[in-house]
Amino acid sequence: MNGNEFISFDLVGSELQEDIYSEQGILLLKKGITLNENHILLLHKYKFGEKILIKQEKKKEEPVTAEQYRDMITIIKETFQQIIAKEKVNFDNILPPFYQLVTTALQDLEIMKVIQQTGPKENYLYQHSLNVGILSAMIGKILGYAKKDCLLLAEMGLFHDLGMIHYKDIVEKNEKLTEQEYESVKDHTKLGYLLLRSQNELDNLVAEAALLHHERINGAGYPRGKQLNEVSLYIQIISVADCFNAMSNNPYKNQMEDFECMYELINEAEGNSLNPAVVIPFIRFLMRQQLHKQVTLSDSSLATIVFIHENEPHQPLVQIGDEDYIDLRKQSTLKIVKIEEEVATTT
Repeated sequence: MNGNEFISFDLVGSELQEDIYSEQGILLLKKGITLNENHILLLHKYKFGEKILIKQEKKKEEPVTAEQYRDMITIIKETFQQIIAKEKVNFDNILPPFYQLVTTALQDLEIMKVIQQTGPKENYLYQHSLNVGILSAMIGKILGYAKKDCLLLAEMGLFHDLGMIHYKDIVEKNEKLTEQEYESVKDHTKLGYLLLRSQNELDNLVAEAALLHHERINGAGYPRGKQLNEVSLYIQIISVADCFNAMSNNPYKNQMEDFECMYELINEAEGNSLNPAVVIPFIRFLMRQQLHKQVTLSDSSLATIVFIHENEPHQPLVQIGDEDYIDLRKQSTLKIVKIEEEVATTT
């Protein structure tokens, strides 16, 4: 029986489990590659043995954090509304499950896919708050903070935009904000601070983060125009997480591709707006998740990321084809535009 009878386009995306040779002994396909349409056509063109070992792609399971994440959105919404209404809040209803979600998320890289899924517009504030909490804890872990400090960062991120609930109607309108509305919305920092200060169960840094997360280390932020040494590094971490999520997951703005967000954070760091000591390690972490993936460059060429530089992670070494290597640090006009697909590996 000809092995071709077993070869169909349903196998696209599957992993080849043996080397495939032509009748003349020429290696056609290497064990370990991920099959695409061209590979299937090639397999049909030649005759093989009675079987070709194929490892079928496993159905991708939902990240372990996804269900916890959705449940948490509902709890956050209820808690925020209680605080705004100045009702007594039982933080045992929100903090233990929140800590559990964050702890799980820090072990599950798939959380980035969960974070970047845009939900209903009316839930944006609550989703943004949850995302910033998770991202802040993630940055803390990257920087080597102890677990208790990462959980404090998560809590600071969770409540950083609490005051924005008062301005929800303004922010959620389709029209561009007027200058007066924009200035009014800035007061969400002060409102959040006052509301959180009244909650004695929370660490003082939680209220401080609500007040100061829009400060910038060059003094150009608000509400007080504080500079680097006047703002806790913890709050500077919240600022980076807040900026990243606002760019990468915001239904009210044009969402940026991952690499656009990274470049923008780098620009903010180079402009002395966000702290490079926070931004660079975070970008390095994000970029390392893209190692060996195929990307499109700004000149439309396809390349594979092969090496991440320690201090300039946004400008990696890439390979075009089988031989050409390009160090993007030396090609200032070239940037990564988007991820195409994972590059098949051989064994």
